[in-house]
Amino acid sequence: MKHVPVIANDLPLSLIDMVETLDEFHGAGLGMRAALKLMQAFGGLDLKFPKSPAPDHPVAVALGMDDALALCQHFGGNQIYVPKPGGRRRPTRRKAVLALQDQGRSRAEIARALGLSERHVRHLANTEPELKTLPLFPDE
Repeated sequence: MKHVPVIANDLPLSLIDMVETLDEFHGAGLGMRAALKLMQAFGGLDLKFPKSPAPDHPVAVALGMDDALALCQHFGGNQIYVPKPGGRRRPTRRKAVLALQDQGRSRAEIARALGLSERHVRHLANTEPELKTLPLFPDE
């Protein structure tokens, strides 16, 4: 299967804030790069960021020293839950399928572009997302 690009809106709020902060102060791209590396190395963990990481600190090893210093400059002393990678994968796939469908692409073209079967593309395109809210006024 081909890689479906991750966009900032697909990340949990805790990481969206980090991406936006790092991009604002250190240039576009650092935030997403750091978020993806953190998810790969520490997914599923509460991670406390040091104020000044040593070169052998796990954050510095995972991100590289320059990125770790930039991250710790803003988040040092804080603890952030780092989600597991792929936790938002299905909604991202569905969004990608729907976006390509809105561009007028056929299901076969979408399947080839995303590395999915046509049957799976059809399933994603036809499945309504589950609502996780209760009705305000339930039927009596």
